[in-house]
Amino acid sequence: MSKRGERQLLIAGIDVGLHTGVALLDLDGEIIFLESVYSPTMSYITNTISKHGNVISISTDREKTPAKARKIASALGTSILAPMKNMTNKKKRILIESFTRQEKLKLDSHQKAALASAIFAYRNYTPRLKKLRERLEKERLPERYEEIREDFLLGRYRLSEELKNI
Repeated sequence: MSKRGERQLLIAGIDVGLHTGVALLDLDGEIIFLESVYSPTMSYITNTISKHGNVISISTDREKTPAKARKIASALGTSILAPMKNMTNKKKRILIESFTRQEKLKLDSHQKAALASAIFAYRNYTPRLKKLRERLEKERLPERYEEIREDFLLGRYRLSEELKNI
């Protein structure tokens, strides 16, 4: 739960297949959930993700998003973020190692793919969140960050328009 009692905003990485990996990161980059499951149902995946919070984006490690990942995103009412080209195992390892410097995680290949996908998406959002925080601090409104960031990330309005309404 967030500080205001609302559901936590999350970024999901998914590796779909017979074994499915799911990784959830919060918008501060903390790993909230990481699992791989053999042959899960669609409802198991969506319920597992939903019980942890509201997903703003789902990411995969594939350039062409698998149909099952698109269905999961649709069921959760969120967008999909995919890399420009398929992530190699080396790229996944580098992403995970640079992201989890302090802790050595024992992960199977599906958890690695899901976590690398979530990290990829997190890094995509980080510059925009930083810009939002800096702008709110400049306007002396840092307390509005939590309130504004979901709509900002989802493109519901531009930062300059939001500041005019404050």
